[in-house]
Amino acid sequence: MKIAVLCGRYPYSGAGVIARESAEGLARRHEVSFIHGGDVDSDRQEGALRVISLRLPPAEEQGVSHLYWSPAIVRQLRQTLRSLNPDLIHFHIIQRRSFSLASLLLSRRRRAFWTIHDQWPLCVRSVPQPPSCEGMKRFCLFCTAWPGFSVANKVLKEAVFAASRLEVVVPSRWLGNLLRYSFLGRKRLHLIYNGIDLDRFRPAEGEGSGTAGSPPTILYVAGPNNPTKGIADLWPAFLRLRERYAGLRLRVVGDPPDGFADQEGVEIAGRVPREAMPDEYRRASLFVLPTLSDNTPVTLMEAMASGLPVVATAVGGIPELVVPGVTGRLVPPGDMPALAAAMEGLLADPEARRRMGTTGRKVAETKFGRQRMVSELEEIYGVARGRTEETATLPTLPEAICGGQR
Repeated sequence: MKIAVLCGRYPYSGAGVIARESAEGLARRHEVSFIHGGDVDSDRQEGALRVISLRLPPAEEQGVSHLYWSPAIVRQLRQTLRSLNPDLIHFHIIQRRSFSLASLLLSRRRRAFWTIHDQWPLCVRSVPQPPSCEGMKRFCLFCTAWPGFSVANKVLKEAVFAASRLEVVVPSRWLGNLLRYSFLGRKRLHLIYNGIDLDRFRPAEGEGSGTAGSPPTILYVAGPNNPTKGIADLWPAFLRLRERYAGLRLRVVGDPPDGFADQEGVEIAGRVPREAMPDEYRRASLFVLPTLSDNTPVTLMEAMASGLPVVATAVGGIPELVVPGVTGRLVPPGDMPALAAAMEGLLADPEARRRMGTTGRKVAETKFGRQRMVSELEEIYGVARGRTEETATLPTLPEAICGGQR
């Protein structure tokens, strides 16, 4: 089968990681092209995967309209697909001023799927303002962050969704339930949890994560939406804990907020190449993600696969990944005292950290494997021979989400 995997920007966040992981996995058995937006036009072969980069206009040349309609990029994308002539196309990221909303209309020419990674189809941005907002359930009529514009955004997106011939993939039941408030809820919907490379992300050799005999290290991985990832709550919680654990360290991977670099006990790793990330997890004692809004964070799956206990907020699809008291702790978003208490409970109990990390790895092996994800994608494409356990759970979704198709 010839498959085109479309990712508007790469590399970009966990969604870009999943798009690339799925393309690489599918390329083992199919003819796959990974088409992404980038700084230059290029066409190269990377192993079994063909990688095509389409040059995006510089940021200073892009206006708000580029989010919805970018004629040059859509035309170039259409020409690329015409030359490849794939049996199907699979969209991932189209926002962030990349391929644009209008690129979904290419689904009218050939069979298409769209994996939705966040709330952008339902809101002006990928993360609502405030992050807890559920105004999309009321057509964004009472939006205070983008009054007026939010309704226009909603109308335009819903019109494109209605005109597109898509099957939709979601990596969490939480997001699938939200789609009931969109025309996307009338499409055929598939629940497929994201998958990662479990051979790359695995526990440290020996007695567990962290460096033996050294003070505990908390790992925090920043994302492209730093303010929503909860660093404002993690910082005071860390300071409170450092008063009791003098050697405690906080290692920040990614771009930290201003002023963090000179703080005692804080290690700034900066932007770490993806191939170096497994070592970051293995050197840590505890992974913390106090995000205010999220779906199914890839970093959380990687941490669990690496044998780390986790402390995260009970938002989005995270409760579908973390079992409280078994693989980690869940706390309410924005609750700094609860965050500090959850972290302290694990820092004070090395045996609990070891037990949760071991169980987290077992959960990852069952639920987070890349090959499981690829097999389920093949199944919905119509090329797999059998069903997998996770896909078999799909019929329990509300009928409205499944578009009435079982």
